[in-house]
Amino acid sequence: MAHILVIDDQDRSARLVRRVLPEHDIHGPCRSWGEAKRMLRRLGRRLDLVLLDVNFDIEAEDLLGLPANADEAALEGCRRTQGLLILRELRQGHPDLPVVLMTALDDLPLERAAEELSAQEYTYFLDDEGADASSLRAQIEGIVRSRRGQEREGPIYWGSGMEMRRIRSQLMTLARGRLPIILGGPTGTGKSLIARHFVHPRSQRKGRFVAVDLSTISRELMGAHLFGSTRGSYTGSVSDRKGAFEEADGGTLFLDEIGNLSDEAQKMLLTVLQEGAVTRVGDVRERKVDVKLVVATNEDLPEMVRAGRFRADLYMRLNPACTVELPSLKERQLDLPTLVEFCCERALAGPYLAELLAQYQAANGLGGSVLEVVAAARAPEPKDGVIHLLLPAKTASALNKHPWPGNLREFAMTVENTLVFTFAELVQLDRVERPDVVQLRPKLVQDLLRHTQGQLPQPKGEGLRIEVALRSQDTLNKVATEVERQYFTALFVAQAGDFGEMARVLMGDPDSARKVQLRFNQLGLKVRELRQRLG
Repeated sequence: MAHILVIDDQDRSARLVRRVLPEHDIHGPCRSWGEAKRMLRRLGRRLDLVLLDVNFDIEAEDLLGLPANADEAALEGCRRTQGLLILRELRQGHPDLPVVLMTALDDLPLERAAEELSAQEYTYFLDDEGADASSLRAQIEGIVRSRRGQEREGPIYWGSGMEMRRIRSQLMTLARGRLPIILGGPTGTGKSLIARHFVHPRSQRKGRFVAVDLSTISRELMGAHLFGSTRGSYTGSVSDRKGAFEEADGGTLFLDEIGNLSDEAQKMLLTVLQEGAVTRVGDVRERKVDVKLVVATNEDLPEMVRAGRFRADLYMRLNPACTVELPSLKERQLDLPTLVEFCCERALAGPYLAELLAQYQAANGLGGSVLEVVAAARAPEPKDGVIHLLLPAKTASALNKHPWPGNLREFAMTVENTLVFTFAELVQLDRVERPDVVQLRPKLVQDLLRHTQGQLPQPKGEGLRIEVALRSQDTLNKVATEVERQYFTALFVAQAGDFGEMARVLMGDPDSARKVQLRFNQLGLKVRELRQRLG
């Protein structure tokens, strides 16, 4: 059951939702921002979704954002866009709460407003109960499904953020269809894991999962590798052989680094997608194949098309509408505390670390112990059958501050290396005072990260690099404020909520923490909410 809040001056949308989704708890309608604020406080973190009307025909004293001494035209304009003003205010305290904008006025530009104010969906009502109910139900069920999705599935960590939940829901739908899927995003974000462990199992296909990394194959042999070859078709070809498409027939084919595809292979791939059949290199006979195709790239395919390095007709056949962009780890920073636990569990299940852990348990009489990751400043109280992996604040801070250019792959490797070095040191000790507490030492983590940074190209100049997303606003002051809110939030996370450290980064003076916190509050950012999300 989901908790859904309706903010609307009329009863119709609330009545529709109660009729078509009786399994959910519908609150409202709240007929003004004042009523909505009180309901938001009452529901707190239980709230899953807001349905927000745009046009509010209510009394002037109940309108949000109405200027003093407003004339009739200003009053009417404020009523017509009241929902957008409410959404702007809502975003100050609830940046990740899903919102669906609703209107029966087809002259309101909801598309732009939804993008600027991070609305999850928008809908234009058709004044038909059946059609409107179906449209609203589809939108609501998609959002609720993604919001209540699993945080972890096998080797995939989705986390609790709305963006990854939305991606999971989108991939669930795309996996079941016949269309290809394009997985984009920076290297190390988990594209191959998602293709293998999520898309393929949910495609309901009985055939194999076949993965091909195109960056490791010479351009001359790509055609033979993907589409097969006949004996003597190229130097060294001593027999007929199947290509990756035939091997994956009835299953899923994952082509990593699709931007490396040679010109000839691009032409052949286009033919396969159009005809559903492959012709081996050196042969003329077509062989039918039924393959769910997933391709991945960390390059900008549209830019490659514009530059003439990737065929436009092949790009369109791959269907850009089925592109899923995976975010970098820096964009998922609020997931880091629980991601540490996830990576520890995965690493300790591996054969080498499992052996080290078994040696440590045997040496200290801890057989059969459960492992728990604890973020704390001091050792926790002993618990029967539990080994605590202690994550001190300095360790957490080092993980938060690191830029993670290698994303999830680099993060998982760092956690695994930390555990290997930690347990390798401990098993050499004759005696351990608190064997149930294993500290992931800040110095060790910092040394590992420093070594990694030494292997990667560093940006010129000093300072902390923070990415922000620019969204157009009606004034430059609003643009600047939104950018400031984003980098204050990112800095708060990177410094684990330490305003002194934030002041040191921003002003070079940790004693200016009070000034930084005051500006933090002026921007409408909530310390308590962000600390809850930090864990």
